[in-house]
Amino acid sequence: MKVTLLGFTPIDGIPEPEKHGSATFLIEGVSRTCSHQIVRHRLASFSQESQRYVSLEKGGWQAVVPPALAANAEAKAVLDEAWDDLQAAYARLRELGIRKEDARFLLPNAAETKLVMSLHFPGLRHFFWLRLDKAAQWEIRRVAAEMLRLVYPLAPQVFQDIWDVYGEEAGG
Repeated sequence: MKVTLLGFTPIDGIPEPEKHGSATFLIEGVSRTCSHQIVRHRLASFSQESQRYVSLEKGGWQAVVPPALAANAEAKAVLDEAWDDLQAAYARLRELGIRKEDARFLLPNAAETKLVMSLHFPGLRHFFWLRLDKAAQWEIRRVAAEMLRLVYPLAPQVFQDIWDVYGEEAGG
């Protein structure tokens, strides 16, 4: 997983900076499971990589493996076997003339994706409060922690209260 800060609206000298700033992030190497959680934040704008263009002929799709599965050799073997079967089925559908846009229905939620996400600060603060919480799923928590690590130094007055609670998780 990699998060890059693509854009940041400066807030120096603006009254109530917590209401007027914004940030844009490139989020790469996350699962479709994670991206489905991210795009539920309606206050944000998104552009996401299309699975229509995933081509198993060019080396296959990459997958995100949950830590709990990666740590259990037997569980990881079951997962790998299922993914091998899906790849074989995908290849067979393509051989039968099925278009990628239909064959992709076999791709699992573990398939990696990338997306661009833009939020104004109130939406970003809301995202942090929800997605840095211990109840949030592990992958989206990692994304949120990295996003906080990137924006906090640029607007500490806006994100200080969140940093005080979650800054350690974000590497602070």
